[in-house]
Amino acid sequence: MIRFTNRGPIFIILLYGLLAVILRFFSFFPSVIDHDESTYLEIARMILEGKMLYVDMIDIKPPGIFLILAGFQAVFGYSVFIMRLLVSLWIALTAFILYRSALLFIKDERASLAAGIIYIIFISTWSFYGISITPEIFFNLFTISALYVFIKKEKPTRYFWAGLLAGLGFMVKYLVLFDFAAFTLVFLIIEIRKMKFGALPSLLRLTLAGAGFFIPFAITNFWYYFNGHFDALFNIVYIAPSKYPADFEAWKMMKFLLDFHLRFLPLFIFFYYELINKGLKNQDLADMRLLGILWSVLALIAVVMAGKTFGHYTIQLMLPVSLLAALFFHSKQNIPALIAPIFKGKTMIWIMFMVTLLICSMKLEYILKKDIPREIAAYLKPKLNEDDVIYTGNYHHIIYYLLKKDSPTKYIHRSLLINENHIRALNIDVDHEFHKIIAANPLYIIIKNEYPEGILRDFIKANYKLEKDFEGNVQLFRLVMQ
Repeated sequence: MIRFTNRGPIFIILLYGLLAVILRFFSFFPSVIDHDESTYLEIARMILEGKMLYVDMIDIKPPGIFLILAGFQAVFGYSVFIMRLLVSLWIALTAFILYRSALLFIKDERASLAAGIIYIIFISTWSFYGISITPEIFFNLFTISALYVFIKKEKPTRYFWAGLLAGLGFMVKYLVLFDFAAFTLVFLIIEIRKMKFGALPSLLRLTLAGAGFFIPFAITNFWYYFNGHFDALFNIVYIAPSKYPADFEAWKMMKFLLDFHLRFLPLFIFFYYELINKGLKNQDLADMRLLGILWSVLALIAVVMAGKTFGHYTIQLMLPVSLLAALFFHSKQNIPALIAPIFKGKTMIWIMFMVTLLICSMKLEYILKKDIPREIAAYLKPKLNEDDVIYTGNYHHIIYYLLKKDSPTKYIHRSLLINENHIRALNIDVDHEFHKIIAANPLYIIIKNEYPEGILRDFIKANYKLEKDFEGNVQLFRLVMQ
C-alpha cells in the first residue's frame, strides 16, 4: 500500500479531495450528464427565487437534494462547473468520514485509508454510477456521519445525534431507512453481547436514535402544514410513490447487478475475498465484518426493492462494500504470495497512477462531445428579455437553468408530461398543463425530432416558425407575432 499513512487528517482529506477532483474533472464541463441532475439544479434555483417545492414545481424526491443544491447556489453561484466541483468535494468529505469510521473500528491506518480511496474510485468511474449529481451522493455523507457518531461517542446522546444525521439523509432519499436499520441492529447486537447496557437500556437508546431520525421528517410535514400546502406534500410523499410501477423482473435485476459487479470487478474481488478470508481475527474486525455484511445486505435489498435498474441506485451499496473491501489492505493481512508483490512499494504507486489515467481518459468524451444545450442557451440569451418565456419541450430542460428562466409548467422534467407512468403516478391533467403552457405564450419552444401528437404539437404548428436547426435534429421555433 502507498505510504500515505500517519500523515494527519488534513493531509488525508486533501489527498481525497485531490483524487476526487482529478478523477471527475472532465465531467465538470458538459451542461448535461443526466436529465434528473438538470431537474435538481433548476428546482434548487427556483427555491432561491421563493418558489415552493411540490406546489410551484413538482418532483417525487424528498426536499433534501434541492435544499443542499440551493445552498450551494446561494453561496457559490449557478455555474454547472462549480456545482460539480462542490459535489466532488462532498464525495471527498464522505470518503474522509468513512476513513475515520474505519479507523475507529479497526485501528489500522492503512486499511482505513484504503476505504476512502476505494469509495472515491467507486463513485468517480462510470457516468451513471456516480458521476452525475444524484441523491445517493448526498445522503451517503449523512449515513456515514451517523455511523461515525455511533462509533465515536460514548454518551447515550450519541444515539440521538446519530439518528438525527441519518434522518437528514432520509430527507434526501427515503431508502436511507435501510442503512439506519443496519446500524441500529448491529449496535444493539454488539451492546447486548458485551452486556454493556443490557437489552432494555439498549432498546431505550435505540428509541432515542429513532426519535432523532424522525425529527427532520416531522419538521418538513409541519412546515408544509402551517404554510397551507400539506395536501401537496401528502400527494407526493404518501400517495405518488405507491402509484409508480416497479414490476420486479428477476432476470433483469440479476443482469443489472452482474453489470455492476463486472464494472467494478477489482474492487469486488477485494470485497468477496474479505467475506471468505479468515486470516484476520479479533473482535473489532469481527464487529466490522458484521456491520459491513448486514449493511451490504440491507442496502442491496433497498436497491432491489426499487425494482428499477438505474446505475445510481447502487451508490447506496458503495459505502459498505468499500468498508469491507478495505480490509484487504490491512497491515496484518496475509495477502496470497502470488499477488503480494503487486501491493508493495512502487508497484502499487504505478497501479494507482494507471488507474487514475484510465478513469480520467474515460471522461474525455465529456469535453470532446459538442454541448448543444449550452450552444442553444448562448444563442437565445441575447434574444430574450427578462419577461420572455421559453419552453424546452421534449429537449434538455437544463436550458432553463442556463438562462435562469422558469418553466411555464410546474412539471419541469421533460418526461413528466409525456411518460404514461409519470402521468398516472402524479395524476397529471396533461391537457390542463398544455393549456397553461399555451397561455404563457412562450417566445421560443425547443423540440427534438417531433413533439408527440396532441394539443401542444398542434399549437406549435399553428403559431410558430422554425428559426434555427441545431445538431442532433434539435429545432428552435419562434412565436409568430399576430
